Amino acid sequence: MSKYTTTKNTYSIDVVRNSDNHACAFMCSNVFNDVDILYTDKILYTSDDYIPSDKKVGDVRIEADTLPDGKKFGDIKVAGRGWVNDDWNWDTELQAAFGEVDADLKKELTDYFTTDLKAKYLANEKGE
Repeated sequence: MSKYTTTKNTYSIDVVRNSDNHACAFMCSNVFNDVDILYTDKILYTSDDYIPSDKKVGDVRIEADTLPDGKKFGDIKVAGRGWVNDDWNWDTELQAAFGEVDADLKKELTDYFTTDLKAKYLANEKGE
């Protein structure tokens, strides 16, 4: 009998360790939109903000970026990577979740989370 019970979902697997019912869910991949970071002007406190007691409306909340020559506010400061679909390091994730790396569980995760499933998950997250 396996040390773990798994429930397969569309893009994830729920895992429960049978000995103590410790549970964790794992997504098939790490999907996120890495957007551009832009040069921004200072941001002031407005009446809609939480304002600390030593500040008032109109005070600087966030200082402006220092602009290099030829740049203006709104220009790209750091280019993002767009939509990212990174694989998980299952040794790291299983160790963090359960304090061990069970070879059978790792194989079940890698067998279920195919390249095709990861591509479908990315498309789902992008709203395609």
